[in-house]
Amino acid sequence: MKNLIIGLVLAIAIVFGIIYLTNKNETARIEKYMELSSKEVAMICTTDMATEYHIHPLLKIYINKEEVIVPANTGITNNCMNSIHTHEEPHVLHVEAPVQKDFTLGDFFAVWGQPFDSEHLVDFVADKKGEIAMTVNGVVVDTFENTILKDGDKIVVEARDL
Repeated sequence: MKNLIIGLVLAIAIVFGIIYLTNKNETARIEKYMELSSKEVAMICTTDMATEYHIHPLLKIYINKEEVIVPANTGITNNCMNSIHTHEEPHVLHVEAPVQKDFTLGDFFAVWGQPFDSEHLVDFVADKKGEIAMTVNGVVVDTFENTILKDGDKIVVEARDL
């Protein structure tokens, strides 16, 4: 009976030790991500995405009235997934990050590998003959690459020659 009690106490101690170490490692991992910028977190490619923050803004892009579709699985490879990525459904950005950050539209374009700011949109360059305009939920904004992504936001970016 004494050996059974000692064994049970030892087993409980081991379980609590494992829980303690797991929580300690998780806390250290979260602290590491919190020290990074939103772009750095967005660019991290992982096979083990512990999702603490999950939102779905919508993005539509037009260049000279022609719709530009963000490719499916942008930010996803056979080996990993970025915190901001797409799947098969057009226009939906998936923000599935290990920590909550103010992820921006510029962060997504960095993952996509395409230029974007007030003068550049994919292969369009605004000059004296062109402009880029943007709305979020129907409201004109001038935040462009600094636009913070929020769940359900409808973002439209339009570039056109004048």
